Amino acid sequence: MMKRTVLVLMAATILLTMAQTGSAQQASPLLVIHGAPDATTAPPQVRTHASVINEATAASIEGLSAESFRLQEAGSAVGPLEASYEPVGLGVVVVVDRGGIAAPGDPRIKEATELVRQLLDRLSVTGTPQDDMAAIVGIGAGGVLTPTSSFSYNPVDINLVRNALVEMEAEAVQGGTPLYEGLDEALELLTQNPDATIRDVLARRRKMVIAFSDGVDPDFSDVAREQDIVRKANAADVSIYAVGMARQGGSLTRQAEDNLERLAHQTEGLYQLHRDEETHQAVLDLWDRLTTQRNQYLLTYETELPKGDYSLNVEVETEIGSAERDVSVTSILEAPKIALTAPENGAAYTVPYSHTPKVEIPLSVELTFPDGVERQPSTVRYYRSGVLFATSTTPPFDESWDATDYVTQTEEARESQEPVVEDFTFTAEADDAYLDETARSGPVNVRVAWEPLPPRTKIEETTEEVRSNLWLVIPLGVLGVGLIVLMVLLMRTRGEMAQRVVRTTTGVLKGVTRSLGGEPSRAPGKLVITGGANVGREFRLAAQVVKVGRDPQFCDFALHDDYVSNPHFSIQREQNRFYITDEGSRNGTKLNGRPLQPHQRAVLQPDAIIEAGNTRLQFKRLGGATRQLEGRSQEQTSREGEGARGDGRQSQERPAR
Repeated sequence: MMKRTVLVLMAATILLTMAQTGSAQQASPLLVIHGAPDATTAPPQVRTHASVINEATAASIEGLSAESFRLQEAGSAVGPLEASYEPVGLGVVVVVDRGGIAAPGDPRIKEATELVRQLLDRLSVTGTPQDDMAAIVGIGAGGVLTPTSSFSYNPVDINLVRNALVEMEAEAVQGGTPLYEGLDEALELLTQNPDATIRDVLARRRKMVIAFSDGVDPDFSDVAREQDIVRKANAADVSIYAVGMARQGGSLTRQAEDNLERLAHQTEGLYQLHRDEETHQAVLDLWDRLTTQRNQYLLTYETELPKGDYSLNVEVETEIGSAERDVSVTSILEAPKIALTAPENGAAYTVPYSHTPKVEIPLSVELTFPDGVERQPSTVRYYRSGVLFATSTTPPFDESWDATDYVTQTEEARESQEPVVEDFTFTAEADDAYLDETARSGPVNVRVAWEPLPPRTKIEETTEEVRSNLWLVIPLGVLGVGLIVLMVLLMRTRGEMAQRVVRTTTGVLKGVTRSLGGEPSRAPGKLVITGGANVGREFRLAAQVVKVGRDPQFCDFALHDDYVSNPHFSIQREQNRFYITDEGSRNGTKLNGRPLQPHQRAVLQPDAIIEAGNTRLQFKRLGGATRQLEGRSQEQTSREGEGARGDGRQSQERPAR
């Protein structure tokens, strides 16, 4: 009753399998990915080994190019893709089901061993890392797996398999043997070999099992066991190629052939009956096609994915159709780490008041690579208190910052004799050459102090006082000389002429001379705030040099604007011309809408607009040409001028006033 139930189940399985694999003999490509894609050998490259096989012939499909493949990593197409066709090697396990074909006097055992020898002769064993590898599993009396020989590598020793063949030929086997047990052992050798080195080598090889049998013995028939073998083989991409060993001119039972054919087709393998010279040659032709599978396509591309596991879809298009596989790829890429090695955190620098020597703060970085993949960024960017101020494109990316002229000493600092001190925070960043990520360093804090100007000597104070009041000294000197000349004229001139000259000169002096105590000295120019805080506030430009800045302790004219430096800009007066200079301010100075170059002076024209921080100022020039009085015609004015320029005689005839 139990046997009948098993036979019924097997028959149902056969019908289902035939329905599912009815087109198995039709030509279609088989795509096999050998092991996980390799992203660790030469990152960021990912290398995938793929076999493309004509399932109907068991031959490798040659002549494919990179355009024949399409790869998608995490749903996005990869590129550019390179494809090469290279020998990688085979991993073959021969299973000889000796029950039935090794009975006393049965010639089929020698026919099977001879076919195995023909297969071994076709393997490539030349002492290279790409050698084909072979193992054998014999199924002896009582289901004992004997003789067996596992793989050998470095060197590959095919003679171990040949020796097992000789041992098989010398021993007869009575009764049936469990084919499934031998197949299970073969799969273990291919996928879970006890030798770790062999496991690693087999991972990239095209793996197959070649079984010789006259069919599954009814005593060992088990549908569940068969499906377990098929599941293990498919999970490891192992194809089973079965050779049915019939007697010369005879055949196997329908059930026996169905069992072997079903095993082969469900694992993308082939079944071949051996019973005469013609079928013998067909088996040898199968060997020739199987050995072409030692060649594989090596697909190479560069990943741009950060560390993690991702899906990889591989699709191939051939003349006989297309096929695709999904595998998992693991990226090891991590963004580099960047750290500032100079300046040191907490370092302090002092700029001498003489600015000699210059004070340059060194900048350098160190890159480390958590993924072990060294690569150089294209640019390292340096930031000072959050503002980009330097870049370097040449390894080792060293730079420096000249802090000498960042702050200009002011008269207030000279008087207080206190240095100007500022704290800065430096950081660096770089973009990864492989990933779309930016590496940023931690902050490094530095303090810089600018020494104040030394106190002035008496001579320097006098010289500066004269220089700043030069506009007053010159007119007074001219007037003094004029008075001396007048006194000489008074001593030499008599009569009415002398009196007239004295009266005229006195009138001129009355129109020129000012009282020194009543009004402040007149400035030739002034600054007027027209935008920002304190609109309308004015500052008269009486000194030769005027410093304008944020705070009154650092400048002559304080704007009280947080976006203005100390000092921000200065105005110089030379021979009635005015100039403006940006003193290296942080936010810059604009003149009539155009930025000024730091420490380069520009001519300041009347009504010019100056922008510093959030403040807008207008420069006004005081004084200028005398305007004509209203009510007098140009002709009348001209005549009076001519009369004034007449000779002395005409002047004497004019009545005294």
